[in-house]
Amino acid sequence: MLLAVNIAVVGVIGYRITRHRDQQLLDKVSVIKGVNKVADLSTNTEQLNTVMNKYLNEFQGNQMTYKFYLSDKAVLEGSYKLFGTKIPLYLYFEPYALNDGSINLQVTSISIGTLSLPAKTALSYIKGAYKLPPFVNINANKQEVLIDLPQIAIGKDTFLQAGKLDIKSDQFVFHVMQK
Repeated sequence: MLLAVNIAVVGVIGYRITRHRDQQLLDKVSVIKGVNKVADLSTNTEQLNTVMNKYLNEFQGNQMTYKFYLSDKAVLEGSYKLFGTKIPLYLYFEPYALNDGSINLQVTSISIGTLSLPAKTALSYIKGAYKLPPFVNINANKQEVLIDLPQIAIGKDTFLQAGKLDIKSDQFVFHVMQK
């Protein structure tokens, strides 16, 4: 009899310790497949300028230095050396969020110093002369620069998509996405 009680107790304990406590809840939780939005990230001009330029520091070189900032327009301000002289370069853009989460920077003007340049020619030169990050694509014919934001990983299987880019109201929303 004692043996039967011991076997029953061991059986009950064994059964109880191998069961999940919240099995009904675990059965309801499913693994979501594909790409999903996990959060929205809102920021303003000052914060976005700080983050962008900190990130862009990795891509600075001896031949060309630059910074990107937002004011009433998006501006890429750079300088490059020509015959030992530092030449200032300014590219002005209108930013647009695309449906795939990328950012389209439509060029509105380009100048070296105070001399305006034809955008198509200047963009063709920049595309051929400088090593750009892999997520930047210049289309000189359309006079645009495409930032493939989803290509920039911010963590394991996590990336950003542009949602709202409104310079005038100082509102920028990015979607945090996870694969």
